Amino acid sequence: MAIYLTLLLTGWSVFAAESVPVRDFFEHAKFNNMKVSPDGKHIAFTYQEETEVKLAVMQLRNMAVTASFGFGDNMHVVNFHWGNPGRVLMEVAERTGNLVSMTGTTVNLYAANIDGSRRTELFRTGTSGYTILHLLPDQPDRILIGKRHYAERNGMRAFTLDINRARERYLDDQPQGVITGLIADNSGTVRIGLEYIEGKSIDEHRTVIHYKKNDSWLKLDLGAKRTNPDVRPLGFSADNSRAYFSSNHDMAEDDVAGVFVYDFNTSEVSLVARHGYSDVGQAFRSHQGDILAVSYTATNNEVEFINREHRDAKLLSGLQAAFPGQAVSITSFDRLGKIALFQVSSDRNPGEFYLYDTEQGQARYLASAMGKLSKDSLQPMQQISFTARDGKLIRGLLTLPADAKDNLPLIVNVHGGPFGPYDSWGFNSEVQYLASRGYAVLQVNFRGSGGYGDDFQRAGRLQWGHAMQDDVTDGTLWAIEQGIADKARICIYGGSYGGYAALWGVIKEPDLYKCSVGYVGVYDMPIFFNGDGSDASRNRTIDQYLSSHVGVGNDYLRSISPVHHVDKIKAELFIVHGSKDVRVPIIHANNLKKALDDIGKPYEWLVKDDGHGFFKVDNRVELYSKMTAFFDKHIGKEEKH
Repeated sequence: MAIYLTLLLTGWSVFAAESVPVRDFFEHAKFNNMKVSPDGKHIAFTYQEETEVKLAVMQLRNMAVTASFGFGDNMHVVNFHWGNPGRVLMEVAERTGNLVSMTGTTVNLYAANIDGSRRTELFRTGTSGYTILHLLPDQPDRILIGKRHYAERNGMRAFTLDINRARERYLDDQPQGVITGLIADNSGTVRIGLEYIEGKSIDEHRTVIHYKKNDSWLKLDLGAKRTNPDVRPLGFSADNSRAYFSSNHDMAEDDVAGVFVYDFNTSEVSLVARHGYSDVGQAFRSHQGDILAVSYTATNNEVEFINREHRDAKLLSGLQAAFPGQAVSITSFDRLGKIALFQVSSDRNPGEFYLYDTEQGQARYLASAMGKLSKDSLQPMQQISFTARDGKLIRGLLTLPADAKDNLPLIVNVHGGPFGPYDSWGFNSEVQYLASRGYAVLQVNFRGSGGYGDDFQRAGRLQWGHAMQDDVTDGTLWAIEQGIADKARICIYGGSYGGYAALWGVIKEPDLYKCSVGYVGVYDMPIFFNGDGSDASRNRTIDQYLSSHVGVGNDYLRSISPVHHVDKIKAELFIVHGSKDVRVPIIHANNLKKALDDIGKPYEWLVKDDGHGFFKVDNRVELYSKMTAFFDKHIGKEEKH
């Protein structure tokens, strides 16, 4: 399918990377996401102002904004939907820092008309929570939600919700048991329920799949080779006769999730697709909601088609051909599938939005997320792999500065988490900024990271400060052995858990790194898990998490705490924290500061009135300006032996 692009605005300018101001890398995106209305006449989009993420509505005919909605400091519109052509739905949550994961966050639901009127709170999460199951386009004033009341034993139940008056109506005929998830088919009928059975430990929890067939609720036996397989529903076929899900139930070891289909007519489960090393990521859907393709999370946006003959699959394939080497995602269709709004992004493209007319066969450029950055000033991100000291294959990413040769100054940039998150291919403002200043950047997906299967993530358990850190070390040594990095010019940097790893790295390997930057890092392990050192430690399952993932006992936690081992540090230090951080409160930085002061170890220090990762652009500009000055001083462009 040929795709013709009509660009309404000027193209990218060309200029040298080093001339790009630091602010251009760290300004908030002008557009985070966009979706077209069911009638194809309006666009809703999210954008950030300081600590808020707001939603606005714009007319397509003249690009005039008709309304904008904000909810206060640190309040983010984390997702949004078109309830009907005249009313938008907004899911809103508090986010207290740029590095705070939104998993498990309290989310409230609002609705408003596109002219800004009749703003209504539909659902306030408190003793009850919700999940949107279906937008019910044939019922323009209702949506389908799954509601869970934390005091009830039945878990999630399905209701319709009036998006004008916030009235709920319970639906009969639902699966029994403690249901943690419900899935509706393309008609809005609840067809699948996931039952949670709690065990004595994390590894003994189980999930049972309920499905509706011939008006009866049955249990699906997958014949799993694993105690508790990781099953994630993806969606249905156009006629609702097949249900797709990702799962690792068939892999006893060395698992990655594959795509499976359950056929309601034959009662058979079959494998449809599986990558060699990456889990399943995004599912691509048609304008009718059926599954077209899936992406693989730990790749350079590899996509595998499930239904290549569908008209919308051909559209997606044509768009991919028009933007080679980039990720293409259709964010939304109008009701009839005549208009598609799609996003294009890559390691060198922060994101562009286009509107595609399926009848005319033409695409129209709408906007760029960060229009001040030129593709020509950004550098490609390479997939790399190496073998760790115990034989485990570790993967990661490498970004080199322009005109790179060898023996480069290297920044080892460690991601947060640590269990589940991972560094992925795509635009990363931090990485691109450092590369623009002449530094190679290495990102290691150490064991415990997500994206590579449940077994790889489990391999990080009880390895906090041990093999997880060794993987980062081995990646650094690999870069030296390959001639990429000058062994005398290496620094380690990270935020949150990555801040921990940046300090622990120079404690465990005092002669490997010349300097270290700890950003909102965890430095005092005992207090982090006692309920005062982090909001995350107040979870009721924290004791299970400690015993299965980190390790127990104050003596053990002290043994892997940077605060208690500063005497081993030879590297130069730069400590950065937010005074309003609730995920990793500033007591961690203050305790580290005191420990360093007690032994007379010098360091640089930056504390800003911000949270767990800086939201305020001025704070970001100051942080990265001072960070590169710190790197330039200790491992800069001239060799320092």
